[in-house]
Amino acid sequence: MRTFWRLTAISMQSQLYYRTSFLLNLLSPIVLLFGQYLLWAALYEQQGGAAIGGMEQREMFAYILLAFAMSNLLNWAGENRLSREIKTGQVAARCVRPAAFLTQYLAEMLGALLIQGAVNLLVVFAGFVCFGKYMTVPSISVLPRFIPCLILAVTLRLMMIDVFSLLCFFTTGYLGISWTRAALFDFFSGAMIPVALFPEWLKAIACRTPFPYMLQAPVAVLLGQDTLVGLPAVYGLQLVWILIFLGLHGLIYGLARRNLTIAGG
Repeated sequence: MRTFWRLTAISMQSQLYYRTSFLLNLLSPIVLLFGQYLLWAALYEQQGGAAIGGMEQREMFAYILLAFAMSNLLNWAGENRLSREIKTGQVAARCVRPAAFLTQYLAEMLGALLIQGAVNLLVVFAGFVCFGKYMTVPSISVLPRFIPCLILAVTLRLMMIDVFSLLCFFTTGYLGISWTRAALFDFFSGAMIPVALFPEWLKAIACRTPFPYMLQAPVAVLLGQDTLVGLPAVYGLQLVWILIFLGLHGLIYGLARRNLTIAGG
């Protein structure tokens, strides 16, 4: 564990070192957040303020803010760091360090996530303080249910990114895989549109994938909304998907490692 936290600290230092890049990665999503508010405000205005898909305007505005905070816990560069290392060959350094490959990956991603998460928390806090009268403010009483769900959701997302990144060992580029992963996550997780608003057939498909349990479920718990499959089932499915991705990590990394030559060895 000492090695893990040391690597996490180094990752946090590297995130703070490149301040300009950090600020640019922060401002770009905020522009998209503003655009989402304008879009949904226009849709509710057309409905005369009536609920859309069972969600009142105050609920939707709160959902947008919280979904933004969770979907942007990692920026594009952070999510694709491992993919780029694999394509450039820098991943060889990970394979010879005296620490497990997955331990290094999770520690570095956690460092980036903690910095961005702290900033996103400030954005959420400022949003509710300044515009709370237009949104449903979460109750503190839901935190005991939300925090475990959030931890499992973040772990699940990190494992998903890891598995998709490892696929780059078997391709000539990484952008196609990264775009596919980002598109699947943005659509099926509820980052773009709440899964609760999907048609029943599409909602059934989404609930059979890991993506809603990375974003839709934690946000629904925090807002006291329907979690689609029930809270105990959400916890169970998050754990199951984490174990599935852990197994896939071992399988894919094992195949790649057997065919990887480092320093002529």
